[in-house]
Amino acid sequence: MNHTVLLLWLLTVPLVSQSADDGPLKKSRPLPAYQTGLAPMLQVSTAGFGVGVAHSVSRHIAARAGVNLFNYQGIYNAGKDTDDLQLAFDYSFKLTSFNLLLDYYPFRRLGFRLTAGTYFNRNRFSLFGQSTKDFKFNDVVFTVKDIGTIEGTARFQRFAPYAGLGWGHPFLRKRLKLMVDLGMFFQNSPKIDFRTTGMLAPSSDQGAVLENNLKPLKYYPILNIGLAYRLKASLFNR
Repeated sequence: MNHTVLLLWLLTVPLVSQSADDGPLKKSRPLPAYQTGLAPMLQVSTAGFGVGVAHSVSRHIAARAGVNLFNYQGIYNAGKDTDDLQLAFDYSFKLTSFNLLLDYYPFRRLGFRLTAGTYFNRNRFSLFGQSTKDFKFNDVVFTVKDIGTIEGTARFQRFAPYAGLGWGHPFLRKRLKLMVDLGMFFQNSPKIDFRTTGMLAPSSDQGAVLENNLKPLKYYPILNIGLAYRLKASLFNR
């Protein structure tokens, strides 16, 4: 019995000693350095190539403004060169948008943020199609002009509300920060302006069909990756 008590005492002495050495609870870690000011940004996203600027309101809140641009043009041939009738379509995507965003950082030590705001949306898709050659049917030759043209333009709602989340706080710690955003804006279904001429004129009713098929585009996904560089506060205190 005495040996058992002695053994328990020997085992508990180190624990009691360690507890005594610890003393009071350790103080919490200091918060990461926070600096006010402005942070210019360069970014690439599904809305195009862009530039912007962020402004610190507080440790938890920042505001951003930016502009995004991207143009792409291409040609699509409907049919083969050996077909009697082949249509060639010139198409273009023009992405132009301006945004005003408000970031909320719920955690004082992390760069995770929730974002809401609006995009001023000037995105547009257009196409122009016509035959690549004359068309012969029952010994009757129809010229390219006789066959006619197809022309269409898709435009979207001007103001598109945005919601998303992201990572990167340009006003905490280092001045150079990686900024990542993931979200979407609601631009409503596109409005189609569809025009046809010549023998293709009966196809003018396809505009409503296209408008219906493009309805899923009302939700436009945004994936944005960029760099922000915080300017020295002394630049604004002169």
